[in-house]
Amino acid sequence: MYYSLNTTESNHNIVNYLHNRENHWSSAKVLQQNFQFTRPLLKRLTLEHQLDGHSGCINCLEWTSNGKLLASGSDDIHVRIWDPFNYKCLNVISTTHVGNIFSIKFLGDESLIATGAGDCRVLVRSIDDTRTSAPHITCKCHRGRVKRLAKAPDQPLLFWSASEDGLVIQYDLREPHECMVKSTIFIELADVDLKCISINPTKPHLVAVGANDCYVRLYDRRMVRTSQFRTPNTLNSPKRELPEPQDSNCVQYYSPGHLAKDCKDEDLSDKLAATYVTFNRSGTELLVNMGGEHIYLYDLNNSQHIDELSVPENLFNYRNGDCLNYEIETNINVDIQDTSDRSAATVEYVKKAERLLRRNWSGDTYSAARYYYNAMQQRPTDKKILMAFIKCLIDLKWYYEARNWLNLYQKRFPYDDCKELASNVHTCCKCNEERHVDPSMTKQEKDLRAASKDYELRFVGHCNTTTDIKEVNYLGENGNYICAGSDDGLIFIWDRQTTEVLTALRGDASIVNCIQPHPSACYLASSGIDPCIRLWSPAKEDGTLNPYIITDPDAAIEANQRRMTMNPFETMLIDMGYRRVRDFNSPQRIHVCRAS
Repeated sequence: MYYSLNTTESNHNIVNYLHNRENHWSSAKVLQQNFQFTRPLLKRLTLEHQLDGHSGCINCLEWTSNGKLLASGSDDIHVRIWDPFNYKCLNVISTTHVGNIFSIKFLGDESLIATGAGDCRVLVRSIDDTRTSAPHITCKCHRGRVKRLAKAPDQPLLFWSASEDGLVIQYDLREPHECMVKSTIFIELADVDLKCISINPTKPHLVAVGANDCYVRLYDRRMVRTSQFRTPNTLNSPKRELPEPQDSNCVQYYSPGHLAKDCKDEDLSDKLAATYVTFNRSGTELLVNMGGEHIYLYDLNNSQHIDELSVPENLFNYRNGDCLNYEIETNINVDIQDTSDRSAATVEYVKKAERLLRRNWSGDTYSAARYYYNAMQQRPTDKKILMAFIKCLIDLKWYYEARNWLNLYQKRFPYDDCKELASNVHTCCKCNEERHVDPSMTKQEKDLRAASKDYELRFVGHCNTTTDIKEVNYLGENGNYICAGSDDGLIFIWDRQTTEVLTALRGDASIVNCIQPHPSACYLASSGIDPCIRLWSPAKEDGTLNPYIITDPDAAIEANQRRMTMNPFETMLIDMGYRRVRDFNSPQRIHVCRAS
């Protein structure tokens, strides 16, 4: 890896930090926070080396806490332990899995490794085990594919597995594990396929779980009643005890507002899935890669309700200039203190809303409605802004909310003729009353969904429709940048503050699923359909052309948005491999098929 010492960001001088580190131990932490990942370094990322050895898709990567070792799990049911700085494979663990390995975690003093796989099993064994050594744990409790593992940051022998059978099972290596007898069920969700799980790094009692719907469930495990498998009394297959009803205060749902509304009236489980959830280092934010949609960031300390746009009274409850503002996709950096500032902010909100409506990608109409809502808070008597906001609600098919706002509009502007629009909206409201609502959903579940919290920021550009293991991660201690892979084989990196795509790299001949940043260096490991791991670091500043940089990321972003809106038949053909993709190392075009 190569680093330039003259790199500066935010008016900080790295030479001064390096000098201070010699005299003050606290400066080392500040140095890492400010300079591990910076804009100049990220713009110079290039392929440093390619680690070969696996014979199948590589579905999971995991660094040790000190960043000296990297573990990988693959469709070839092997785990490999790498020294990524010397480009060597230190150990090959032949697991007893018979299905693709989807998740991997170091445990204890990081001499143990846990794996979850498509054979519904969880294994724990030493990283130095030979082929004949018995695993420490072989768990066969799950009845669905195990998609993700998570461990407690404060208790290295405690971890959890999330499976498509709707179960999260809790493991403590200090206690004996006996399948279906002494196994602890942490969460049991009916008719839901769990896809991912993550533990808050600073508040480890908070557990985020993603499933094949638009909701991420944040549990407080101090309030969760765990249950146990019961011993079967017959020769029939073992049955679990029915869990005790959970206190509704033990969980908070998070969802993009427009998706939460849609999920009330129709089953979107075949279109949406949270494929990855993670927290920032301080545990104040939750980042979600939503399959079939975009990447969403939630502020755990200051989240808006998903129904914030549907209550007109909220608009006029502000006093002395105070108002309810969304932290929306591009920070405007306007201190609203006087009339001129308020007017400038309003103009900026309206421009961004109009730009989104012209673009009209998935989620843009809802985002535009949020901009108009903020503009109305600055200028509540502007009828053009109010009407534009109402039309956004109609486009979203939020007819009840649109009717309420139209009633307000007619009261405030009685001389404007909008009777025809009001009549159409009223008719749509009647039609909506006849829409099917799932009768099997419990009242508690309906209430939890209705109380969902909305997102703060949205990151657009990648495509996540083909695989359900696609990750997203923060870069650096402060989490100033976001990275994720895409179905087009690209790695996207966003600026956390502006949500703009900072750079895009060619990371795979087909699909990039995994991106794991190094704990302390400006170093990334990525993997996907290709049977290799790619290591990325900043290139030298010698003017050499970087062949992995995408020179026109806007074109790639637009192509990804078109792919997300393809009809099911087109998507099926793509998923079956009927497409032509560019070979990673060759300008020629080749046919490839997606691995299962």
